Amino acid sequence: MAEMEKDIVTLRLFPENRAELQMKIEIGTSSIIGTRHSQEDTIFGYGSGKEAIALVCDGMGGLSGGEIASKAAAESLIDAWFGRKEIVDIPEFLEKEALKADERVFQQKNDKGERLRAGTTIVAAIIRGNELYWLSVGDSKIYIIRGEEILSVCREHNYRLTLNRQLEQGELTPEEYAAEEYRAEALISYLGMGNVSLMDLNRQPFCLENGDIVLLSSDGLYRSLAEEEILCLIKEFGGNMQETADVLTSAALGNKQSGQDNTSVVLMRYSLQDKKEEKKRMGGKKDEFKKM
Repeated sequence: MAEMEKDIVTLRLFPENRAELQMKIEIGTSSIIGTRHSQEDTIFGYGSGKEAIALVCDGMGGLSGGEIASKAAAESLIDAWFGRKEIVDIPEFLEKEALKADERVFQQKNDKGERLRAGTTIVAAIIRGNELYWLSVGDSKIYIIRGEEILSVCREHNYRLTLNRQLEQGELTPEEYAAEEYRAEALISYLGMGNVSLMDLNRQPFCLENGDIVLLSSDGLYRSLAEEEILCLIKEFGGNMQETADVLTSAALGNKQSGQDNTSVVLMRYSLQDKKEEKKRMGGKKDEFKKM
């Protein structure tokens, strides 16, 4: 039986192992410029006793446009989350705020008062209790690591998605597909395009298990490291989320043969610990927040 009591999720195990387990969310964040001239990624991670929110925005637009776009989108969602009243429907909240962030980025202007014409991807994840909700627009990614497995839960919203659909439906021949493939990485959905409609989010919660890790990343990570490499690094250094986040971005930088894109990651580990033992370890202190 599970019940929410203030900031603590309590599980009572019957009959012989009567114990109370406290939910804990550990967060690690890391972001590198790579070989680019500016940092266009914006990241955020915050965890409390009962819930957590994390996001990665990867801006684009040239000059400072990408940086402005990613910050505007991140601030839009973060302000909405912390300025909210009770949120009953998290998927509805994420969808609504994605549309608001899209409009906010779309309306950004440069020093001359002209529309900036910049955009940004976004991946966001919210944990409440043992339930995980996510949002994705663009080609950044969200992974869930459980034991020996790593699972990507969102699609890359690029032209390849359209090409694959057209090929499967017989609208394109293999030859026509090959002729268009040079444009396959072009984004077909991002915040700032105006009236964004293509987004991935889960209407039903994903139920987390003890030890599950949620990884949010910009494309700089998975274009440098294969999923198997990401999993191996997390398994090797996963004792500390901040160390693991730093290891992932460092490995991405070291593994790329040519120019390295901005690379950003946010890690969240969900775990259940004996409440009495945790109090002893903390010396009676309350859990501290992790915020960037």
